[in-house]
Amino acid sequence: MSFAEIAEKIGNDLRANGDALLRISRLLHEQSRKLEVAVEGKYAHETSDPRVRLLSDALHVTRVADLELVRIYQSMQRVQALVQGPVATFPAQIHEGTFEREREALTTSITNLTQKRNELETLYDIGRTLNSTLEFDEVLRLVMDRVIEFVHAERGFLMLVNPTTEELEFRIARDNQVQTIPESVFATAQISRNTVKRVIRTRKPLLTDDAQTDDMLKEQVSIMAYGIRSIMCAPLVVRNHCIGAVYVDSRFNARLFHPKHLELLLAFCDQAAIAIDNARLFADLNKAIQQVREDKQYMDNIFGSIANGVVTTDASGLITTFNASASLILRISPLQVQGKHYSEAFGLLPRALGLIELLNSARTEHEHGTVVPHEVECEIPGREQETTVSLNFYVSSLLDTQGEYIGMALVIDDRTALKRSEEQARQIRSIFERYVHPKVVEQLIQDPMALNLGGETKEISIVFADIRGYTRLSENMAPEEVMHLINRYLKIMCEALWEEEGTLTAFQGDALMAIFNAPLPQEDHALRAVRAAWKMRMAVQEYQHSQPEEIRVSFGIGVNTGPATVGNVGALERLQNYTAIGDAVNVASRLQNSVTDNNILLNVSTYQYVQQYVQVGKSFSLAVKNKRSPLTVRYLFGLL
Repeated sequence: MSFAEIAEKIGNDLRANGDALLRISRLLHEQSRKLEVAVEGKYAHETSDPRVRLLSDALHVTRVADLELVRIYQSMQRVQALVQGPVATFPAQIHEGTFEREREALTTSITNLTQKRNELETLYDIGRTLNSTLEFDEVLRLVMDRVIEFVHAERGFLMLVNPTTEELEFRIARDNQVQTIPESVFATAQISRNTVKRVIRTRKPLLTDDAQTDDMLKEQVSIMAYGIRSIMCAPLVVRNHCIGAVYVDSRFNARLFHPKHLELLLAFCDQAAIAIDNARLFADLNKAIQQVREDKQYMDNIFGSIANGVVTTDASGLITTFNASASLILRISPLQVQGKHYSEAFGLLPRALGLIELLNSARTEHEHGTVVPHEVECEIPGREQETTVSLNFYVSSLLDTQGEYIGMALVIDDRTALKRSEEQARQIRSIFERYVHPKVVEQLIQDPMALNLGGETKEISIVFADIRGYTRLSENMAPEEVMHLINRYLKIMCEALWEEEGTLTAFQGDALMAIFNAPLPQEDHALRAVRAAWKMRMAVQEYQHSQPEEIRVSFGIGVNTGPATVGNVGALERLQNYTAIGDAVNVASRLQNSVTDNNILLNVSTYQYVQQYVQVGKSFSLAVKNKRSPLTVRYLFGLL
């Protein structure tokens, strides 16, 4: 092939390459104009943002590349003119040498431009990938996979500084097979941890092409022990704060990394630090949102479970909270009031409640959050079983941390059941506290449902006791002395009754009546009645020894067991008394009338229950008033 033919072929190749360079130049020029709009226009005020700085660097590279392409294109034009010009003009040796130098320069420039373009494309792709998710663990995985791919490392580790303890924490490690490296590798110092710590402390990157011969590193035990050759480590810095470091190495290849790799790793770490920081902030935000949700659910559960009604409004008076208890107390569905102004929501309630007026005055009169107490009694539609409800309202203004008014809180304390309970307790005390042991009174107050004041028929045991010799005392003593003496004896006998938790139902002149198994059930009521009768006898006899013989008195006691009607007897809203009526009561009274001084008679119905616990005399028949058949009775001689 002649030199002219070679020159023509080279000229055609140069023309084709020149056209390609011109197209690339135009694309770069267009990209440069877009970057100018972004960097020097839209983001010009955000120069502290690492991402903007990265765009600015890319703009600079694009401009340089654009100028370099123009220069190369012009050079190629000159070479083409030289090649296709008159061959005789220059000696062949000069022509060929000039061409070779121009071609080498062109090749080098094209290679550099291609490399810079690839780097920019890679950084752009990395930035897009890292910003594709805000999930913290996923961001960390993407960082490590891309950095290993980027610098062709054997393995990579990412460590972060704990924001609270400022301790270095292993977060993720990956190898070039896209496999996760276990944390134990880091924990057992199979990488150079001191290198990482130094980079984080100084915020300066580190590169060594052969750690085994590096005087700075070969004293570190981990490097020598694990045969680490190439190391590169760069800090993760965001907002002028080092949050960690990226470490890559190779245990097989020396001189794997070069300064250009470190420069690219730093650019990568700028993006990675922003992505990690954003992911961490996003994770913290999600955690905070979850905590808020849990706190709200917790508060909703509290509001839903407490007995008091709770109503809150915002600053404009719209109801924001209306718990289940408020709905139950006021008989309003939460759906009817949620989001409505309180004047509309409570407009259908009785005016006697005064809720709207109370809320109207809460802000103006108590703007500093003072609680406004308010008590009301009235009827509420839907609570027909309660003729009158008793409510306490507590209203307070709600203020934010700056003291600004943000709404009101209304607490409704329904005291209807409490007042009813207090009234029941008062009624129980008024009826029983003089007649039964205080312990029984407290039991009745705690469980009013156990009490049937309206009357019920049940088996009970009855004790009747009557003074002997009352007429003689009345003839020989002043009335007040007689009364004092009888009261003293009755007090002694009542104390004996109360020890067995009997119910004293009546004083009839110089006699008393007590019942067992009412108002509270007592399975051993017959035995309690017999023990109480014996204790009464012993207490009276002991007291007699302290009295002059002429004023000593005796008692006769009768005990019977049988069915009777027990309940509250008396005029409505007037004097009432809890007592028992029926044939069993009459029989007990007849027994007491028939007994001798300080003796106790037991009817057969009582003896059947207590025979294994008592000492008695022989049974005998006893005819009593209003009974066709005689009774079978026994004297009580003692307790076993």
